[in-house]
Amino acid sequence: MRLGSQEKRGILLLIICLSVYFFYQVRAILFPFILAILLAYLINPLVEGLIDRGQPRIGALIFIFGLFITIFSFILITFFPAIIDELDALAHRLPDYAMKLEGLIDHINIKYQRIDLPDTITTILDKSINRLEENTLEFIQKTSGVLLGLLSRMFSLIMAPILAFYLLKDLEEIKEFLWSLLPKKRRKGIKVLLGRIDSSLFGFFKGQLLVSLLVAILSTIGLYLLNIKFYLIIGVIVGIFNIVPYFGPILGALPAVIIASFTSSKLVLMVVLLFFVIQQVEGGIIAPKIMGEEVGLHPIVIIFSLLAGGELLGIIGMLIAVPIAAIIKELLRYIIYEMLISVDNR
Repeated sequence: MRLGSQEKRGILLLIICLSVYFFYQVRAILFPFILAILLAYLINPLVEGLIDRGQPRIGALIFIFGLFITIFSFILITFFPAIIDELDALAHRLPDYAMKLEGLIDHINIKYQRIDLPDTITTILDKSINRLEENTLEFIQKTSGVLLGLLSRMFSLIMAPILAFYLLKDLEEIKEFLWSLLPKKRRKGIKVLLGRIDSSLFGFFKGQLLVSLLVAILSTIGLYLLNIKFYLIIGVIVGIFNIVPYFGPILGALPAVIIASFTSSKLVLMVVLLFFVIQQVEGGIIAPKIMGEEVGLHPIVIIFSLLAGGELLGIIGMLIAVPIAAIIKELLRYIIYEMLISVDNR
């Protein structure tokens, strides 16, 4: 018995729902696989470039992964012990910083209470100061928690390159298998869809990663010269948050500003000036030269995506919000296009 189009769509929808439910249930173990897919996606152009020059796939993979392992090992040996020491020191000093922050906020509170202000404005200021205190402490704890969480996921970080290697080794077979699952009449449209997603995402990932790396290096050097404590950790935080459009640079600079505020207002101004200069250099020189294809999203859509990602998954959600929004945009465009084509053909 042949199934009609309605039955096929119903079965497809059921399979999609079951798949979503399954992946939601096993979400705790998905991190290394998602990271592996991202690594494979970014490394594949290098592999294809060597293959085009006559290298066998396995030889190209061994060369590229060997090069990356060498670079990563050098970075790990050079910086990892210092970062661990800074994390340990930061964890011990967090209570002290919390007390200093409370004292600083109390000092601000006493200063504005000397001014004769209407009760309404005083109430608003009280609430704002209390919220600032709560949010700042929460931000410090969450930021250190994210870094410690990354360290605790070291097994996943080690597994991801291994999984990426096997993905790239058998990439052609995987492609053939996935294409065989698709109806022939849909393959052309899906190929166009994947091409659009690829052009949107690859330029974004490549550009953002390089820009964020350079911003992290500049921030670390600048904070070191200003003698800011935990400059290595803050440099890493700045680089990670720089991936987030609009809000990222502010969130990344906040820990440095808070720590500088415990020393002097002059140091706070110097830190703010440092990050202002870095952002001007990034926006005017680094980003235009490095950034490849744009994701093609309106700023309002990007801001909404960031807020939605932050609400759903916190900091990680903000980091992945823009690429996911770009994928959704292309999927919606494809679905609407297919619907219009089907209507025209009736």
